[in-house]
Amino acid sequence: MAQYSETFQGCLIEIGDDDKLHIDGKRIDPVYNESRGKWSTRYLPYTEYDSLVELGQAIVRDTEEFSGDSQ
Repeated sequence: MAQYSETFQGCLIEIGDDDKLHIDGKRIDPVYNESRGKWSTRYLPYTEYDSLVELGQAIVRDTEEFSGDSQ
């Protein structure tokens, strides 16, 4: 069950258990860097975000898979 959910640019972003991220039902494996306090993922290499919400929004906005720009 999602603890947080929002629709962002037509995609449903869900966050559960403070470390689980799903976008339109697809599980995204985020990595938390404790020393830096930042989140990252293979979807957006070399970038880090302060929260899973920001990470999810960036994935939707900046990847072909979710942005719909490839259609």
